[in-house]
Parts: sequence; structure tokens; C-alpha cells
Amino acid sequence: MNDSYVQSIYNSLGKNAPDLILKNGKIFDVMSGLVKEGDITIKGQRIIGLYDDYSGCADKYTKIIDVKGKYLIPGLIEPHIHVESSMLSMTNFARTVIPHGTSTIVNDPHEIANVLGKNGIIQMMHEAEYCKLRCYFTAPSCVPALGNGFETSGAVLGIREIKSLLDNRMVIGLGEVMNYPGVILAFPDILSKINETYRVKGYKKSSVIVDGHCPGLTGKELSAYINGGIMADHECATGEELEEKLSKGMHVMVRNGSSARNMEPLLDHVIRKNIDTRRLMFCVDDKNPYELIKHGHIDYTLKQAAEIVKQSNGRLTMLDILRMATLNVADFFGFKYLGRLAIQARADITIVEDLVNFNVFASIINGKVRAIEGKNVDDCEDFPYHSYMLNTVKINKVFKKEDFQIIAKTGKNIRVIKINPGQLVTDEIIAKMLSVNGFIESDVKDDILKISIVQRHTGESGHFLGFVNGFGIKDGAVATTIGHDSHNIGVIGVSDRDMAFAVEEIKKMQGGIVVVKEGKTIASMELKIGGLQSLKQPNEIVDEKQKILEAYRALGGRLEDPIISMSFLQLPVIPHLKITDKSLVKITSNGPQKVSLFV
Repeated sequence: MNDSYVQSIYNSLGKNAPDLILKNGKIFDVMSGLVKEGDITIKGQRIIGLYDDYSGCADKYTKIIDVKGKYLIPGLIEPHIHVESSMLSMTNFARTVIPHGTSTIVNDPHEIANVLGKNGIIQMMHEAEYCKLRCYFTAPSCVPALGNGFETSGAVLGIREIKSLLDNRMVIGLGEVMNYPGVILAFPDILSKINETYRVKGYKKSSVIVDGHCPGLTGKELSAYINGGIMADHECATGEELEEKLSKGMHVMVRNGSSARNMEPLLDHVIRKNIDTRRLMFCVDDKNPYELIKHGHIDYTLKQAAEIVKQSNGRLTMLDILRMATLNVADFFGFKYLGRLAIQARADITIVEDLVNFNVFASIINGKVRAIEGKNVDDCEDFPYHSYMLNTVKINKVFKKEDFQIIAKTGKNIRVIKINPGQLVTDEIIAKMLSVNGFIESDVKDDILKISIVQRHTGESGHFLGFVNGFGIKDGAVATTIGHDSHNIGVIGVSDRDMAFAVEEIKKMQGGIVVVKEGKTIASMELKIGGLQSLKQPNEIVDEKQKILEAYRALGGRLEDPIISMSFLQLPVIPHLKITDKSLVKITSNGPQKVSLFV
């Protein structure tokens, strides 16, 4: 008989000295819903004792922490995030969120995959093993988001690459299937990836996970999408959308990110309709570094949700929202030993001062104290990157103002992308644009500005020009290599000269963000890792991002996070009008279609 099996029984009997005892805490049992005072006793990576006193079994190596008056809840689990969108390296992301009580994340690395393909994902997984956070991954399903010549990405993940990734022990399923028109129209390439996920994970007798992404999808099309094998969605913007998706069998991730904040209207609908919360989870999807550091991660979502609980007159409870950050997530992913405080469970424990502000006192992951009072414990060193991760802006051409001119002898009716603040969904508006000296220029008065997407992956110089409403600047230009999901260079500007200058500055930095005015850089941020993430420490990144925001506002912009809003203008699978390096793309009843700038 396996000796470790026997010893685990002896551990709970107190015959072996425990490694850690948390004494006198208020233990929140998310399975029963009860809160009881007592101890949690840990040996190795697992909980061996609950409520019982093991103090007499301790030896000189046993660590005892008195947590009287504090609440002990399961380690918080993030079910859907793109770490790259934080602009932090994986190591610095872990350093940032662990003190906020996060113990586990499920990362969809399709941002780095669109730039560096499978090699970029493997590098990120190596770094994840290196840091102190428990990290799982999903295999990106749509790299690029749309094929068939809609855009140029840095890599393509076909069925062969998906098969290889699914065999990796850190990869637990297929990432968000953004090409929902492809599923509905039964495109073989996307269906083969879904089928392969079921085959590989089913063969290994593990949980099968196929994540979804279908904003605004309803009716028969939604049913067809679910029937294609999709299990969850994080794109619900309305309560009716959440209700239909739940009713048809999906799990719903309630998003509370930096740009898309859907939690309040969705929970209001849950309360109003008395909807069962067992198939609901919290996620952030994309979160900027400022918010992660200043406000927190899932703990901040719980704090905001707790306010909604107080106003719900008992129709939403603390148990409901805690389960949405722990047990519900673990059950969805088949994490048998996570998301709960129980004998045999992994010792992932978040200790909070109260269930109102969710101020985290300490974070324990795998039985080890990883953070206490906001400070990381036993931190790792910075991760060494291969040079191919740091040199990803490949453009041979030198851009000039002429590259951003739109020739027209007379006025034209123009398709314009309209930004909706706080949402990823855009609208299409038609504007009459005048010809000035033979060119169509940005219209500052009506906030209709030029936007261009510049291809940066192959060394060629392809770019496309369009117009956007809602960005707000009155002068200069803003450019960035963050552009979901192919991450070409996006530049929005009033001046053609400044747009060209901004692109050239991005080339020099090998990725990042730049704000320029009258041919001079007024703020910049270097993002060397794939043009998406910074090598710098979190506080430095926040300072640089804040200077970007101040520079943007000095130019007249008023969006809360202009870079996140700007980055999603390139994502052609989200309605209604987007732009890539190839064309304008409009979502229609027949799927995505290339459309002309001129109407």
C-alpha cells in the first residue's frame, strides 16, 4: 500500500506534525453556506484538519498564525483572463494579484499567440511554472480571429498546433471560440478544433472545456452555437442575454473588466428574476495594471458585488457571490480539490478582514503563505526572455504623412466606427465628409478622426485607413501595438504627419504606446514582450500608463481607458464595424463581411 496514502490518514489523526495552523478564524464553507469559527490545519499542499484543534500536534517547525476575527475563504479563481492585457509579465502579474487573494487563473494566451504563435504560448507557460501563482491555460481557438484574408496576424494556430497544445498538462481546454459565425455556418477549420478538444480530453478522462465568445447572439443561432460544443460565455451585456444563455445550457462568466463592465446590470437582472447563480462565475477578461494595483483583482469584484448584495433584500447573498469566485469556477473546470475549504482540498486560502471591503490579510497557495499584509513572501526572480519575444515589430518601410492621406476630389459619405464607452461592441454611422484641397481629413469638430491599422508582423508595409468617432482628441495622434487580436499597429490621429511620426516611434521601441503632438513624443510606454507586455516593474508600468492617459486627455480625449477602447477596434468578430490592416469589417447575418470605406 502507498505509504503517502497511509500518512495522509495519520496526518488528520494528528500523528504527524502539521506545517501550518490557522487559528480562530471565521471559516466560510461555500458548500454548506455556513460560517463557523475554528482552525484550519495544513500539511504539505493539502488541508488535513478543519475546526479541530491540532495545536498539541505541532512541533518546532509548525507555523501558527492567529487569524481571530478574520474570515477564511477559498483561494479566489479567475476563470477567464488574458494576462497580456494587463501589460505585466506573467511573473509581475502573479506578484500583483497574489496579495489580492487570487490563487488560480485560467489564462487564454491568444494575444501572445497572434504575435508569436505556439512558441510564444510555450514561453508563457514556462514562466507560469516559474512564478508562485497556479496557472492553467486554454489553447487559443482563433489565431487569427478571422482567416480568409480579413487580417494579418503574426502566426496561425491550425489543428496540428491545437492538438500539440492540448497534450500539455497545463492546457485544460479550448480557448474562447470568437469565430461564432464560423461555428454557426459549420466551417470545418473551427469545428475540427472543437472536436479535437473533445477527443483528446475525453480520451484522457479529464474534464472537457470549450470556452465561448458570442456577444448578442440569440435565438436559433445561439442554439446552433451551443450545439457546436460551446460551454460558456463572458460577453453578456444585458440580463436578457444572460438569461437566455443560462436557460439554453451555458455557463456565464459575469465580466467586470477595465473596459467592459457588465456586472451591475447582469446581477440586477439576476436579482429581479430570482435567477439561480450556480452556473455563474466572475471574470475580468482584460484588466489594466492601474486597476490591478490600485483596486485589486477578483477581491475588488467581490467588494463591488457585496454592495449589490446589501441592496438586494436577501435575493442575492454573500454565499452566492463567493461561490461565483470559487466553487462555481472549480466545478465548471473540474477542479475537484480547488474552490472549497475541505479535507483533502488544496490549501488555497484567502484570509480577509471582512466580507464588506474584502481587504486581504494573507494569501496561501498550495499550503504556503505567498503574501501577507499586501507583501509577497518568498518571491521569485525575474524571468529571462528569449530575444525573439522582444523583437516583434517588423516593418521595412519608413512611413510618411502621404501614407495617411485619403484622396478625394469631392465630399464623400463615409462609414465611421462609433466607439461606445465601456463596451466592446461598436456601431456604424454614416458621415458626410468634405474634401479639403483634394483630401478627406479628420473632422475634429464632430470628433471623426482618421484611424489606420499598420501590419507589423511580416516586414511588409500593408495598412488600411478608416475613420472613428468617440476617441475625442483635438490634436496629435496616439499609436499602439495592442490591437486585438492580431496586434498590428493601430494609430488614431488628427494630423497625418503625427500619425506617421507615431508609427515610426513604435518601430524604434519595438512595441508599446506613444502619444505625439506636432512631431514630438509627449508620452510613451515600451512594451517589449511581443509588443504587449512590459519588462518593467508594476509600479513603473502604472506610472507610465498614467502619463499616457494624462497626455491623451491633454489632447482632449475623455475615454476612461483609451488604449483598451482603441485596441478592440481591430477585433473583427465583435459587432458591428471594425477595422484591420486589410479592410473595414462588418458583422452581418451572413457572417463577417469586408465593406468599403465609401458608401
